[in-house]
Amino acid sequence: MAIQSTTDNYFRPAVHVGVRQKVARRRPLDLPGGIQLWQAVGKVMLWGVPLVLSANLLFSSLSNSYREEITAMQQVIHQEERQLEQLVQQKTRLISPVRVKIAAAAKLELFEPEKKQIQRM
Repeated sequence: MAIQSTTDNYFRPAVHVGVRQKVARRRPLDLPGGIQLWQAVGKVMLWGVPLVLSANLLFSSLSNSYREEITAMQQVIHQEERQLEQLVQQKTRLISPVRVKIAAAAKLELFEPEKKQIQRM
């Protein structure tokens, strides 16, 4: 039978856990994260930055060309609207009742009958 005694001495494990043991001493020019991390970052920068800049150049060029096309189309639309207004005004002048009477009299010799000419039966 095993009896547990609480009167025995209790010692903690003798393992030194401290900040000084985990951090190695660095020299003044050492990079944080190590040289491998910064080599990877350099490679990404070497290939990524020109790629992003060329994509930016392409998209800005396309944007400018579309902007110019939109401006040209807006000018064309404005001219067409002005021409449509002129045509509507010309149409209203041509189909006015006075103008129709004059054209019918001149070309077809049609005149409105006078009140004396119409008789009820």
